[in-house]
Amino acid sequence: MDADYGGVADAFGRNFDALGEIGAQVAVFHRGRLVVDLAAGTDPVGQRPFTRETLMMVASCTKGATATCVLMLADAGAVDLDEPVATYWPEFGQAGKADIPLRWVLAHQAGLPYPDPDAGLSGLDQLAGPKLVGQLERQAPWWTPGTAFAYHPITSGAMLGEVVRRVTGQTLGTWFAEHVARPLGLDFWIGLPPELDDRVAPGVWPENRDAWVQELATPEPPADTYAARRRAAIARLPAMGPDPDDAASLRAYYGIEVPAAHGITNARSLARMYAALLDDIDGIRLLSPDMVLRATTPQTDGLPALIESGTAGPDIRFGLGYQLASPGMPGLGPASFGHTGAGGRLGIADPDLDVAFAYVGNSMRDIGPGGDPRWATLLDAVRRAV
Repeated sequence: MDADYGGVADAFGRNFDALGEIGAQVAVFHRGRLVVDLAAGTDPVGQRPFTRETLMMVASCTKGATATCVLMLADAGAVDLDEPVATYWPEFGQAGKADIPLRWVLAHQAGLPYPDPDAGLSGLDQLAGPKLVGQLERQAPWWTPGTAFAYHPITSGAMLGEVVRRVTGQTLGTWFAEHVARPLGLDFWIGLPPELDDRVAPGVWPENRDAWVQELATPEPPADTYAARRRAAIARLPAMGPDPDDAASLRAYYGIEVPAAHGITNARSLARMYAALLDDIDGIRLLSPDMVLRATTPQTDGLPALIESGTAGPDIRFGLGYQLASPGMPGLGPASFGHTGAGGRLGIADPDLDVAFAYVGNSMRDIGPGGDPRWATLLDAVRRAV
């Protein structure tokens, strides 16, 4: 670790002493150089240390990787963000969706936040695969697209992934591996090879309840509202993570390509991906400066927000696929962008400071309206060090 970043190590230690951290990693790049790469604690499920090489399924932090893939294709001229999704995926144009541009999917304005709860999908078919794709083709939007936004926790990745498949002939996980992870030397997969299952540490939720279950414990919303429809959809979703005692469940969750939620990585690789959005990393820069500027231009400011909770708090803001700085995703400053992940994971970049930051931990917490207090201690220390 760079000597100037000793305060980050101190803050990392305080998260264990004062905030009940179990196992965690933090990584920071400054001006393209790795200056912090720390890990500590334990994986109590696997009964082993939590190291810098430990992998975790990072939930919606995966959306940052998926957005990066789509924006790289836009940078290369393979897709136009203002073109209708149906240009690339004609079957999507059914049920009033013919004119939804790709940018509205990136910015959670498409009106398809969940598969309809009465669609008959079950289990992992609600997260990925041809049954979900077919349902999204047939499904009518839940509101007039472009007039409001609401977080699309799973379907955003399914739609973007299908566009990538139609344009490139590769699944999003395969395209990400070929064009992002391998060139940068990342330990980051969207669809994990089976021989790596043992490297993954499960998340530890309070009382063994994941985020979907916790949301369903909240008061019943009024009937015939977006909140009620959303709650009915969530009630059908499978658990957010696998059964850690069931090898088949682990393989199913880790191996399936869910571009919005099932990315598996560590803090060093998540931060390195974001660093490559800002700087040349070993000769590789993923996006042009112009595309970074376009991607971080607010898309949802001023639009009505259909309120979400958990990872996507009421103040959530979006550019093109990336969350923008807000109280719930505080970042390092107003220019920060990236994505949170349910349970308290975070990956961001800050163009003003030329910093990329990632935090991955196994002590799962709800992300409150002010973000996660574990992030606050670390981000404050990074600001002081830069």
